[in-house]
Amino acid sequence: MKKSEIFLELLVGVTALGALVAGGALFAFSSFVMPALRSVDAHAAITSMQAINVEAPRSALMLPLVGSALTAIAAGIWAAISRPDGWVLAVVGCIGVLASFAVTAIYHVPRNDAFASVSATDAAAWASYEAGWTVWNHVRVALYFLSGSVLAVAAVLPATNAVDTAQ
Repeated sequence: MKKSEIFLELLVGVTALGALVAGGALFAFSSFVMPALRSVDAHAAITSMQAINVEAPRSALMLPLVGSALTAIAAGIWAAISRPDGWVLAVVGCIGVLASFAVTAIYHVPRNDAFASVSATDAAAWASYEAGWTVWNHVRVALYFLSGSVLAVAAVLPATNAVDTAQ
């Protein structure tokens, strides 16, 4: 196996890992953070979510979120151009990562920015924000988990094929 093929496999694998880590972090929101915020009064939920939305873009979450999107671009293009086998899986996985990142950029970021100015006493605004935010968070979690799994398979596929042909 050539060094460039090994590097591509590593790049696809790193993208898979980033997608799975990002999906896991976002899954935490779907599974217990948002349900916990729903269980408290609107004032507490709004102020907590506004604080989370200030901290999130400055957190370590940005590394797998943005990093997996950047590596997905590189890995997807490289796999499509140079990989004779397994390129479809790699490209599909990369597209899934980019789709999940797009949900964040197109839906969550503008929604979070708009929510920053909501009054802490506006229970109706909280109910509307939480419902839509959670549904679209489920979408990006599913995309990250599916994409990460597909990319993990794509990362090991060439090595598996090389072992099979060597026997």
